[in-house]
Amino acid sequence: MPGAIHIGLTGQFASWAGRLIPLNQSIILVAEDHDTMLEARVRLARVGMEHVVGYLEDGMASWFREGLPVEQVPQITVQDLSRELDTVQVVDVRQPGEWEQGHIAGAFHKPLPKLTQSLEGLKRDQPVAVHCKSGYRSSIGTSLLQRKGFANVMNVIGGFDAWKACGLPVV
Repeated sequence: MPGAIHIGLTGQFASWAGRLIPLNQSIILVAEDHDTMLEARVRLARVGMEHVVGYLEDGMASWFREGLPVEQVPQITVQDLSRELDTVQVVDVRQPGEWEQGHIAGAFHKPLPKLTQSLEGLKRDQPVAVHCKSGYRSSIGTSLLQRKGFANVMNVIGGFDAWKACGLPVV
């Protein structure tokens, strides 16, 4: 959905929601079924987020049925990214300690918790490829960048782990 923050229920869902969404923010959940919505709601409540005002029944399937607008985030492999480094801005949303252990040359280091407050240096009219360690945080990061007006945003499949596994250069 345009403007939505994508935080997958797998991984550290409640922790990331708590770090990125103000506690008093009204929340509408997008879940594929009622049980998933209840799980998300309980996990949010455990971190003090109790302003869930509703959910989209049948999730994105109902959104599509209504013909409502959608945004997509293309996925890019590390091999394709390595060939496109001259034309793509690479944004690494990992924490400082992860960055210091190695990163892609020329990447912008924008830790996820501060991503939307540290957009300096990024060009909105140039493609952006976002990566983290494995792909969970970068998916969140892509939705945050889209909310800030970046139209050509990609998620790096497998993240930095995949980059290293393919033997691509690391600084």
